[in-house]
Formats: sequence, C-alpha cells, structure tokens
Amino acid sequence: MKKVLLLLALGSVSVFANAAPAAKHSEQMLAQVDSITVYSGENVTTQKEPLKTISKSVVPSFEKCAVYLPKGASKASTTITLTRSDDGKLSLDCAGQ
Repeated sequence: MKKVLLLLALGSVSVFANAAPAAKHSEQMLAQVDSITVYSGENVTTQKEPLKTISKSVVPSFEKCAVYLPKGASKASTTITLTRSDDGKLSLDCAGQ
C-alpha cells in the first residue's frame, strides 16, 4: 500500500500564537485547528492535489481538534492520530494532553 502522510495546515495556529499580546501571557488560550489536508502516494511532500481535506464542516467531531492552554501554563499539546483500517478507510483523532 502506498505511503500516506498527514500534513497539517497549522498556519492559523502559528499566527494566533505569535499575535498574542505580551500582557496576556498568563491568560488561558485556545488554538483551534481549522483543517487538515491529507496527501497520499509517492512524494507526498511535493504533491499539489490532496487526497482529502478534513474540517469540522465535513466531520463534525473535528471541532475537538484544538490545543487548550490553561491559565498560568506555559505549554500544552494535542496529539493528532491518523489511522488506516484493513479496508483502506482513514480516520483521524485529536486528543489533548
């Protein structure tokens, strides 16, 4: 089976994080991932056409794909897991840590 690579469109998360005002460093924050683009086949890093784009409009449970930084915390993370079943179906799961 061909390789499948998940490339994250996290530009909006990076911009959000860099735009936070200096006075708000200790406040709680939420960075939500708007979409994830999935590429398949050889040379996935240079492909122009995605296999699929996943967003909350396509998969309602995708709304939980976010990173929550509690008040006073300096670091938070979310694990994004791409799974392929035996019949070739893809599933995506986001879990905060």
